[in-house]
Amino acid sequence: MNQDKILKIIKNWKIKRTPEYRGFRCAKCQKQIRKAWHAWLNKGGYKLEIHFCNQCFKKVEGRK
Repeated sequence: MNQDKILKIIKNWKIKRTPEYRGFRCAKCQKQIRKAWHAWLNKGGYKLEIHFCNQCFKKVEGRK
């Protein structure tokens, strides 16, 4: 998985100081998802697992 693409997505998040539980949401489109693709970001000072829906995962991977 392309770390630069994932980092670009993460930098667009509106991170709040107070954590919230809201289930799984796609990292890119923010749609609620029950089954998620998991990817690790370990770049730009981040080390975290993020989740993608099927459609966004294919886009980030460069598939159609």
